Amino acid sequence: MSVSAYERRKFVRVDVNLDARVNRNVRAAVKKLSLGGCLVECNQPLNDSDPIQLAFSAFGEKFRMLGRVIHVASPNRYGIVFESQKDDQVLRLVSLIQKVQDASIARRSTRLRLHREALLDKEPSLLTDLSEGGCSIQTERHFNPGDIIEVQFFLQDEEIHLAGQIRWKGPEGVGVEFLSPDPTQVDDIARFLTQKNPPSPKMP
Repeated sequence: MSVSAYERRKFVRVDVNLDARVNRNVRAAVKKLSLGGCLVECNQPLNDSDPIQLAFSAFGEKFRMLGRVIHVASPNRYGIVFESQKDDQVLRLVSLIQKVQDASIARRSTRLRLHREALLDKEPSLLTDLSEGGCSIQTERHFNPGDIIEVQFFLQDEEIHLAGQIRWKGPEGVGVEFLSPDPTQVDDIARFLTQKNPPSPKMP
């Protein structure tokens, strides 16, 4: 099937949560993705007149997209249109969008309360609850919702090191949503949660 047959996918936007870098050094999160562009949230403002280089990984593949800002949705939230791409890049992006659509596996809603040392952007903090999709952390450092950060902690003997985004903040800490987590580390978290919260036995 020729690449032109995929043109309709330019208008199919899928919800994603991908750790990204804009112009190599600005932390960002890709929130929506299509063949023609994406919506990103950044840690700092972008100059919407400059060309954009967006780098992210998903499903084991690395992507480097060139584009420009065409819409400022809110402070530090930008709509980006991709510039013309090579056929292989288009096909890879089409494949990614299909995988995102097909991989609508619901994350567990189970959250486990715990008290465990953690690092939040390399600052000593305290992990207070955990799920496959995110965690709550007590910290004295100031963060704002939308900030892109790094989280590190240990589960048994496994080190978990993930990118995340601050979703809320309160008097004692912040809530973090994990961004494009490594499948192996998600499995480690899921295994830990299952061990601590074994499923209830089925009724006969």
